[in-house]
Amino acid sequence: MKLASWLVFPAALLGCFFAAACGSSSATTNEHEYPPDATTARREEGGVGGFGDGDAGAPCEGLRCQQAACSGGKQTTLTGIVYAPNGTLPLFNVIVYVPSSKPAPLAKGATCDKCGVVTGDPIVTTLTDSRGRFELTNVPAGKDIPVVLQIGKWRRQITIPSITACTTTTLTDPETTRLPKKRSEGDMPQIALTTGGCDKLGCMLPKVGIDASEFGVESDGPTKAVHTYIGAVPKVSAGGPPGATRAEALWGSLETLKRYDLAILSCECDEKLENKGGSANGAPFGAMTEYLELGGRIFTTDFMYTWYRYSTEASLRSAVSWRGGAPGGGSPMIFDSTFPKGQALVEWLSAVGATPPADPGKLKPDVVYANVRSTDPAMALTWATSENPNAGTRVFTTNVPAGLPAEKQCGKGVHIDAHINQLGSDKVDATYPAGCNSALKPGENLLAFFFFDVASCIQNESAPPKPPSLR
Repeated sequence: MKLASWLVFPAALLGCFFAAACGSSSATTNEHEYPPDATTARREEGGVGGFGDGDAGAPCEGLRCQQAACSGGKQTTLTGIVYAPNGTLPLFNVIVYVPSSKPAPLAKGATCDKCGVVTGDPIVTTLTDSRGRFELTNVPAGKDIPVVLQIGKWRRQITIPSITACTTTTLTDPETTRLPKKRSEGDMPQIALTTGGCDKLGCMLPKVGIDASEFGVESDGPTKAVHTYIGAVPKVSAGGPPGATRAEALWGSLETLKRYDLAILSCECDEKLENKGGSANGAPFGAMTEYLELGGRIFTTDFMYTWYRYSTEASLRSAVSWRGGAPGGGSPMIFDSTFPKGQALVEWLSAVGATPPADPGKLKPDVVYANVRSTDPAMALTWATSENPNAGTRVFTTNVPAGLPAEKQCGKGVHIDAHINQLGSDKVDATYPAGCNSALKPGENLLAFFFFDVASCIQNESAPPKPPSLR
């Protein structure tokens, strides 16, 4: 069945109704106006069997009055799979919840987004697993039940036309349970993309489903979700759409960086310090460090390790031991499944067909590098290494400020020491995103996993993710 996007709450809701499995064979509708926290309905002492939360006879509010106390071990359950905007790629660690009031607008730009809290006073919450599946139990039953899908500043609000008490309702249409392709469908982060001749990271964005109408340049302001900046012109031209400004305009200004929730920084084939202030002490490294400390996110490959190596924050510099400029190698990445999110990544890559069934913990990008010797486990998390034990770390993430408890951190970076799109016909050029017309490659699936993961709220990355708490 087709579900409509839920942008506002309905004017009325069913009150405490009576399904046969919950002690009565009839249904009662109690229509009332919003806001729900201004309206209460008292449970009747005879025959209800306990709807909502709290003690019998206590007042319930709004949708909480539609939570059924089922018999025989049954529950009112909602299940489904959450997908990327393209409707085909399942997503891990997406928050799914039923709000009791309209969620608040999301803040724009770099903000300190901590795990454990979402707006809209959720009634029930859960997270998607490594195959994108979710199961919400004890959901309100009735008509027009609101549900929110959220990871970081990706958020879509939908309405379920009907949920029957004490049974399982399964959502099967990916168009219903995907994240928004464009902001007319929901919330999307503001993304800055810098081009680089050696790794075309930007082609992953339209492939995961971001609509072509959402790509633009800095002068488009908030009317476009993705702004392209032109990086250093190395061996191969790093082009961009008409009107795109140089990357120096992005990382040379903290005020500009702060407008973006995420900066995707493509490899420029060298450190290219000349466009980063002229030296390892260039002012852009201070701006980028402060952006991260304010809650910014960065996504880097290969030579864009510069943003960590030359950070003005000592803890971020020492989080990783660098070789720098190490040549590419042929050995694949080997993923670490000894921590919960690492295990989820291995399972996810297998589920989307990015890794061989016989060896789901191994993936080979176009070119693999050895710029990273190792990470300090107190400051950065290693997700992948190499078959060659001397090659070092292939993928790491770090929360910023590095080394502090998660509750004192705000920003996040992910570095993939490889080129994913070095070869092939995909192009970030004057026609972008039209030139990115091939299917997602196995390595691009790896990019996609971390593209959504880096957007997620800050937590202890080595611990299992937890859904937001309830009141």
